[in-house]
Amino acid sequence: MKDYLKNYKMQIKTLSPIYIGSGVKLGTKEYIYMPWNHEVIIPDMQIMFLAIQKKGLISEFTDFMMDSRQNTTTLSMWLKEHQFKSVDYEQWKLYKMDAGESFLNPKARPKELETFVKDTYGMPYVPGSSIKGMLRTAIIAWELHRSPDKYNDVREEIKSASSIRAGRNMYLARETKMLEQKVLFILNNDQKNKGNAVNDCLSGLHIGDSEPIKVNQLTLSQKIDYMIDGNQKALPLLRETLIPGTEINFEITIDTTVCPYDIDDIFEALQYFKKVCNEYFYRHFNREINDDNAVFIGGGCGFLSKTVIYSLFESDAVKVVDNIFKNTLNDKIYKEHKHYKNLQLHIAPHVCKCTKYKGELYDMGVGSISIRKQHIGYMK
Repeated sequence: MKDYLKNYKMQIKTLSPIYIGSGVKLGTKEYIYMPWNHEVIIPDMQIMFLAIQKKGLISEFTDFMMDSRQNTTTLSMWLKEHQFKSVDYEQWKLYKMDAGESFLNPKARPKELETFVKDTYGMPYVPGSSIKGMLRTAIIAWELHRSPDKYNDVREEIKSASSIRAGRNMYLARETKMLEQKVLFILNNDQKNKGNAVNDCLSGLHIGDSEPIKVNQLTLSQKIDYMIDGNQKALPLLRETLIPGTEINFEITIDTTVCPYDIDDIFEALQYFKKVCNEYFYRHFNREINDDNAVFIGGGCGFLSKTVIYSLFESDAVKVVDNIFKNTLNDKIYKEHKHYKNLQLHIAPHVCKCTKYKGELYDMGVGSISIRKQHIGYMK
């Protein structure tokens, strides 16, 4: 028995729709919307093609697929025009899901669909890397809070560098890496190269991929920008998301010979990070997250949930964040997204990333984390 390993069976219960992107985007010619039951089918394109071929419609289908004009006929419309029915769609489906709040406005233009990550069996799951990234951000933020004077030099470097224009991939890359190494690269496994990953104390924090999640836990969520004055702007972007109430089960193993943080530290870090998000962002929209063990995970959560800038600069962070937008976006996009309002409103960004589910407005990517079971020693 390896007593230095502490294993925990964990759960994140979704409090709002959560999106973990697969990197795959489906255009309007790659999914089928069925308005009569408000569902979307993702078809096996090869099986669908054989059915179209059997009807002698290959030439028409090829012309349809090759038509690159905007706002052209969707796959749903083309299939209906050529007398295909729901019984055909069911034979082609890889999977289907409730369409959520999408497509309810008949005047809305067709939307691209971003898919949720799935395993080799087509089942949604949450990668351990996504969960660890969330924990890593919270732990760094917590350390900055616990020992603010320790990081004054990096704070000044980031503040200075934030005023310099650069590409998004390189912007603040050196300074961010420096901060991360100063906080977490505290092992002395490679004394000559402090930046070597073997010095990262979180190499002893092992997060497994979640258990597979049933496909019927997926819905479609439309991106909604929620303004500080309460106005809402729906955007033509759909995401496959986990519905509120979904249970994400996974394991954490802490190697106590490497990682200096126990499970209580991790929960304290997460609670501190939630406090920061509420204080410097959500309260401005009257949308505070009240769950004691709230976490922010996945795509579409917004800038604040992915950064430690507010923990590092606190009340001075708005200027730094505005600099980040100003110096990584071109002038046209900066003005188009009205980032110039950041300083006036004393909040950056000044838009809350939301979606709707069953008529209710939700902040994207919020869950509640808990321990299901604890083991001492490695458990197979």
